[in-house]
Amino acid sequence: MRKILLLPFSILYAIGIGIRNFLFDKKINKSIEFDLPVIGVGNLAVGGQGKTPLVEYLLELTNEIFKTGVLSRGYKRKTKGFKMVEKNSTASDCGDEPLQIKIKFQEAMVSVCEDRATGIPLMLAVDELDLILLDDAFQHRWVKPGLNILLSDFNTPFFNDALLPAGNLRENKNAYRRADVIIFTRCRSYPDQSVRKNYLKNIPGIDASKVFFAGLEYGNLVQFFTGKKKQLPINDFKNVLLVCGIAKPKYLTDYLNSKGIKFQSLLFSDHHDFTEGDLKNIVSAYEKLNDVNAVIITTEKDAMRLLKFKNNSALPQNHLYTLPIKMKFQPEEKIRFDKIIFDFVRTQLHQHN
Repeated sequence: MRKILLLPFSILYAIGIGIRNFLFDKKINKSIEFDLPVIGVGNLAVGGQGKTPLVEYLLELTNEIFKTGVLSRGYKRKTKGFKMVEKNSTASDCGDEPLQIKIKFQEAMVSVCEDRATGIPLMLAVDELDLILLDDAFQHRWVKPGLNILLSDFNTPFFNDALLPAGNLRENKNAYRRADVIIFTRCRSYPDQSVRKNYLKNIPGIDASKVFFAGLEYGNLVQFFTGKKKQLPINDFKNVLLVCGIAKPKYLTDYLNSKGIKFQSLLFSDHHDFTEGDLKNIVSAYEKLNDVNAVIITTEKDAMRLLKFKNNSALPQNHLYTLPIKMKFQPEEKIRFDKIIFDFVRTQLHQHN
């Protein structure tokens, strides 16, 4: 019923997006290409596709060999224009995801700019980079990445979705043809050949060797505020308050349930800007657990927005833990995916040197 009622608005949205893409496809609006390798990471559907875990995967893969920088728009930040992200920046300054990346990869250059075509030259003016990763850039067509990676949730693939507002797609599903690589994320197990063939049927024109099926793997809990980074198995915690403001919390709650963990939940909207009132509710909910060994678990992204309360004594900081998440490929697919990345970067560097 929702889709039927909102269909007229989706049609209007489709016309606007269609005109915009037509202007780029016909080169009336001209995309800029840069003289260094640029990898774009993005999605067609809004939220929760696994962009940040993939950017972190790519950064970890490349930054010991190449000088890799990351450029994001800094979604939900309260600043404008180009800004370098520092380890002491705030989520309000630069957005939660860029700050998360910078804290985890402190030696890497991480920047934010709404206009990527402006942001890249400003990054290169600061340092000579070998490679730039563009986060959430599939719809930002003013820059043409040399390698475009499209992500889609395996459980809700873009080809079964509809345009906003009736569905969750930012643009027509056929836009996948701009992708050089497609990764279906959040696979709970590696799909068999029949499932794989069914997915490939829905994305004709894409080389099957450039299509991947990956999972998202949770790590051990990490004590966040103390800086000890002491890792503990999640099964050690029996009484938990989950504080979470992400697009798809069900994956996280399902994971905690699978571990047999007893937990209460405080769920917020994606990228929620925590307030003093929220902090009071969090502390109150934690105290109601009435257990000195109880802990608060949150995501790394949420922790970036809770950093503002690091000097607030009300928050039980020694009991606040983050749950890391990583992109996980099957061994054979990891070899193939990594080779695509390294071949692209080395070829581009050779061509431009």
